[in-house]
Amino acid sequence: MTGASSGLGRASAVALAAEGANVVVAGLEPDGLEDTVELITRAGGRAIAVATDISDAAAVDAMAARAQHEYGGADVLVNNAAIYPYGPWHDFDEATWESVFNVNVKGYWLCSRSVYPQMIERGGGSIVSISSITFFMGNENLMPYVASKGAVVGFTRSLAREAGPKGIRVNAIAPGAFPTRAIAIHPDQQALHDDLMRDQSLKRRGVPEDIANAVVFFAGDRSSFVTGQTLLVDGGLYLH
Repeated sequence: MTGASSGLGRASAVALAAEGANVVVAGLEPDGLEDTVELITRAGGRAIAVATDISDAAAVDAMAARAQHEYGGADVLVNNAAIYPYGPWHDFDEATWESVFNVNVKGYWLCSRSVYPQMIERGGGSIVSISSITFFMGNENLMPYVASKGAVVGFTRSLAREAGPKGIRVNAIAPGAFPTRAIAIHPDQQALHDDLMRDQSLKRRGVPEDIANAVVFFAGDRSSFVTGQTLLVDGGLYLH
């Protein structure tokens, strides 16, 4: 589980552990990762923290090796880590574009590639990647992020075709605007809230557990005949 130090990633890691999964929580914030591990172990689950830069192939391979060593390999991968710079599209420099795609797209590919042999050896598995409602809506001032999350949808569809014959399912989840630190980039939080309450079909803010429930569904056997799909978990903000 990447990006598991807080927010949607933490909630999903906790939910997977509650279902009996042994969890590797990975990311770049060691203190937050350890807090997630503590939440899991305090509830009787098993988890370890592995500090990982998912844009670095060697670091990702080391994370996968740790999963192999500690738990015998990976059955489920949740690609969640992401970065999301905010501003007008023409103000972003090349370094920013590269960093966003290195994490949000290449990182998902690297993680999937590293655990793929383990999943094959274990007879199959599930890869769940976090996209974003912003791809479907084309939100302004987030162009690198929006473009990268569109790439996640394409990545999911293509990998589902190639990995399916090996018994590996590949799906994506597109969250709406959840009240995590990710939305702190928006300059007017009250306006954001008001817009969501006006446009969502369900008149409440989503909570991280809403995404965690979808992750658990895609990770487990109840979605055993579902692959290549992107599920929007957004309270009916975008209907298509």
